[in-house]
Amino acid sequence: MSRRFLLATALIAGICMIAGLLVLDIPIVRLIQASSIGNAPLFEHGLDALDALFGIHVSFWLTASVMILGGAILLALARNRIRLRKLALALLGAGLVQAASIGLMMLGKTAFGRVRPMAWLESGEMFPLWFVGGGSFPSGHGAFYFGLFLPLAAAAPRAWQRAVLLAPPLFVIAARIDMGKHFLSDVAASALIAACMALLVSAALRHWQANEHDSEAIRASRC
Repeated sequence: MSRRFLLATALIAGICMIAGLLVLDIPIVRLIQASSIGNAPLFEHGLDALDALFGIHVSFWLTASVMILGGAILLALARNRIRLRKLALALLGAGLVQAASIGLMMLGKTAFGRVRPMAWLESGEMFPLWFVGGGSFPSGHGAFYFGLFLPLAAAAPRAWQRAVLLAPPLFVIAARIDMGKHFLSDVAASALIAACMALLVSAALRHWQANEHDSEAIRASRC
């Protein structure tokens, strides 16, 4: 995975999260409510299709489990086939990042208890936003889709491939904001979590590969 790409993503996500928390969260929600763009059919139906495709309603852990298992099997079969090995590591890394992002997201929801935008607006903006048992911060959908696609984008060699791989999570977070399910800072926090987890997993896989290479070199020298 490209560390520069992941660091840039983490920086952008962090800036968006802070800007949302300090300034933009409430104005964006009010703007969407006052306009005709809220609950756009494109976002609603498109998100339903993506959720069905990736089995999010079956289990948040389904895709991560499949990616980890598939990556591990391919890695065992790859041996000295470089391309297959790269694919295996990309799948394994994406599965691990997604699983870690989902786990941290769930902990965050429990810890912060933030009310969702539409629930807050429907209350007449009288309810407190934080620590009241809500589930808005960070975004579950954001963690799921950024956790899956961001490490794959970081592993892609070309800019257009990265753009294609980032399109689904960007669409998802736009949909969640448009549907009144999340504030800007909620989805940005999930992107930041995924970027940080991808950096950690990438470093761990590099360390493992280096140790494996050293072990192979030692075995070869003894033959």
